[in-house]
Amino acid sequence: MAKVSVIGASIAGLIGAREIASSGIETTVYEEHREIGIPEKCDGLVSSAGINELGIVPPSWTIQNRLTKARFFSPSMKKEVRIDASKQNVIVLDRSRFDKFLAEMTAREGTNIELGMRVSNISQSDDSVSFNLNDTNRAKSDIVLDCSGYEGFIRSGGLVLQAGQYLVYGTWFDKSTVEVYLDPVEAPGFFKWAIPISSDVAKIGVAGLGINTFSVLDSFVKEKNAVPFRKSAAPVICSGTTKKFVDGRIVKAGDVCGQPKPTTGGGIYTGGYGGLLAGRAIRNALKASDMKILESYEREWRSLFGDEFRTQLYARSVFTKMSAAQIDKMFEMVNSSGVAKKISEEGDFDRHSISIVKAFGMGNLFNILGIVVTNEIKNLIS
Repeated sequence: MAKVSVIGASIAGLIGAREIASSGIETTVYEEHREIGIPEKCDGLVSSAGINELGIVPPSWTIQNRLTKARFFSPSMKKEVRIDASKQNVIVLDRSRFDKFLAEMTAREGTNIELGMRVSNISQSDDSVSFNLNDTNRAKSDIVLDCSGYEGFIRSGGLVLQAGQYLVYGTWFDKSTVEVYLDPVEAPGFFKWAIPISSDVAKIGVAGLGINTFSVLDSFVKEKNAVPFRKSAAPVICSGTTKKFVDGRIVKAGDVCGQPKPTTGGGIYTGGYGGLLAGRAIRNALKASDMKILESYEREWRSLFGDEFRTQLYARSVFTKMSAAQIDKMFEMVNSSGVAKKISEEGDFDRHSISIVKAFGMGNLFNILGIVVTNEIKNLIS
């Protein structure tokens, strides 16, 4: 009987295991931690439509909040862009509870889950893949679905931004509104955020190049008179995908192959889709006894998200070159051109390139590029 081993019990791994086990294929998920969903490494922001596309209807006890607005603050804090996100149906998931729900759903399909099992030393032959469990016992399966997360991405040489995340009590925010703070000095290459989960509790975080994330968040907590309940750190992946998702009988999905969105580092939808398509390709390959079918997963994922990621990476490259003054100028442009209204009406939470192109239009995009290019020329001259 065919056997598949899945590394990692997060969204990509659990969805992939669900797809494989539903066909009666022997499927085992190996999770290195002793509890699924712990530690919680993701703030859980996703659209209802996006999560439904993955074949999931989250129960109410996994949803912490529903967001209908977004506020973007410029570096000077003198300019602000407000977005009406009510049409995008954005929810905040309790990732710990949500992942446990996924595990339960996957187990119903016949998946076995082994906790406290670290997979290492993976090697493959023409007809199988072998690996170590907790550095001692050697195991084998027909195919391995690697969803080992950002740790595997880093081991493969992927670039990440260090991020800090706090759970805090506070009174400065509105329950329905996510806040984003853009400041190339305080958060170079990324931003600071606040995601409410109730009227007085929020998830706050920051990521950036070469910064002390806890120091930045401690200052933010002091500024807002907030009280922290939990502090944690986890890298943000926003550098795009690895070159290959499939290597023989080893298939990768989720964070391990760079599937989080380059703009925000969010990977629930795009990484979950990776698990979904990978699981289906593995199932079909084993049924047909044809390992070449595994490569269809990567082709399908890239057909869905390749252009999207290229646009996001380009937008990121432009953003990282902008100074605080230039970002303030961009805020003026947005507020004077009706961009915010267009994003509110036509934006897609899961596909940011649609929002970027539709909202700004080519004229405004060229104006922004002009700002950046002018600054690059000034830097060269000086």
